[in-house]
Amino acid sequence: MLNRIVDKVLSNQRITEKEALILYNQLPLSKLVELAHYIKTYRFDKQVFFIQNVHIEPTNSCVHRCKFCSFHKQPGEELFWEYSIEEIQNFLKTIPKTIQEIHITGGVHPRRDIGWYRELLFAVKEIHPQAQIKAFTAIEIHYMAKLSSLSISDTLTMLKNAGLNSLAGGGAEILNDKIRMQLCPEKGQSSLWIAIHKEAHSLGIPSNATMLYGHIEKIEHRIEHMAIIRSIQDETHGFHAFIPLKFRNQNNYLSHVNEVSFIEDVKTFALARIFLDNMDHIKAYWPMIGKDKAAFLLHAGADDIDGTIYNSTRIYSMSGSEEQKPSITKNELMEIIIREKFVPVERNIFYQKLNN
Repeated sequence: MLNRIVDKVLSNQRITEKEALILYNQLPLSKLVELAHYIKTYRFDKQVFFIQNVHIEPTNSCVHRCKFCSFHKQPGEELFWEYSIEEIQNFLKTIPKTIQEIHITGGVHPRRDIGWYRELLFAVKEIHPQAQIKAFTAIEIHYMAKLSSLSISDTLTMLKNAGLNSLAGGGAEILNDKIRMQLCPEKGQSSLWIAIHKEAHSLGIPSNATMLYGHIEKIEHRIEHMAIIRSIQDETHGFHAFIPLKFRNQNNYLSHVNEVSFIEDVKTFALARIFLDNMDHIKAYWPMIGKDKAAFLLHAGADDIDGTIYNSTRIYSMSGSEEQKPSITKNELMEIIIREKFVPVERNIFYQKLNN
């Protein structure tokens, strides 16, 4: 059985959820990594993608209380922030004009409606007209629409017209409703995240897909999650990349849950590359997992190491990531990729290769 599944993968045949579980549980780690690396090399040879980017996290005020979240703070608490558009513009003026991506996500603010976010997008484009904007999770979009008494379609269209180029992939967590009810009940059922990404794709707004793993879920739930993503991609072809995000256990309601080992990280990334046969890009997000581990994951199926960041995100540093001040230069990113015997390829958010 195991050999037959491996043969299917090597012959470019799609595997089932059951077969994915067998690979995860029974195939030796070295063979699983070798299989994932084979697929990645077949698609991209030695290319590894990176981007010059920066994050904007307008606020960590949030109407939700997700158990895994270390980011949320109440007004008056230490580390609470609520930036104005002017403050965001002033920050962006310190960022080099070479950036290609401005990533905007944050807490689901209780009062900021579509008008505020449209103004933000216009203000961001004013400072960096050369950059593309990847912004907002499906959960942010849903609340924005609700607060503004708009449909999801109208909300997305208005944001697109204001400069939104792509939707962020966060908020998916695990697309299993029993797990979601324990993990983030206020975020709604899986169908909400799915519907908003499908609607975005239908409007010509691509997106990423994430998976938060290593908390209360089991491997069966991860595979179920990836099967849903694969099915959406079959239908819409709207996802750019899949991003496994490791649960970090500091400063949240799940601090009693031990983080999974790096071996399990490697197996999860490798399986994602093998199972998601219609997803071009698997991203090893280094601010979450650390630079050295992200570099290793390039040998386990990942073909993207994300970007420069410029110490502009605190979501993972607040939850205990090794990267407490996530920032790296373009040259340092390229050096990491070259050190691992790969070829660095600078990209924009659409994975178009840049010549500079």
